[in-house]
Amino acid sequence: MSQLTLNFEPALPERFQTLRAFVAHRASAMVTKPMKTQAADMDMAPSTLSRKLNPAEGDTQRFNLDDLESWLVSTGDAPAVIEYLAAKYMDSDAARNQRVVAKLEAMLPDLLQTIAQIKGQAA
Repeated sequence: MSQLTLNFEPALPERFQTLRAFVAHRASAMVTKPMKTQAADMDMAPSTLSRKLNPAEGDTQRFNLDDLESWLVSTGDAPAVIEYLAAKYMDSDAARNQRVVAKLEAMLPDLLQTIAQIKGQAA
């Protein structure tokens, strides 16, 4: 029997308002290389990397494009960054809606079959 999986997670740009916020999340939670090692690869202190990724109000330290390139070399996480940028800048609400409708239409036969099987078992 096949399993139906529905994903209700918001799109990447809805979860992360900026690329910097997305990279900060990836750097701390998703990349297998520890932040300390990422920072060393980027030739900076871990506290500096953390500060650049999560700047406080008025902080002059910022994660810039050179930092991004160094971080990508260190982590190899370019596909995730490209996915974020594509989702934010190359996708429209209409295209997203079309994809959702197409997915639902593709799942409909399986849903109907599963409902029929459940009803048959209940009888």
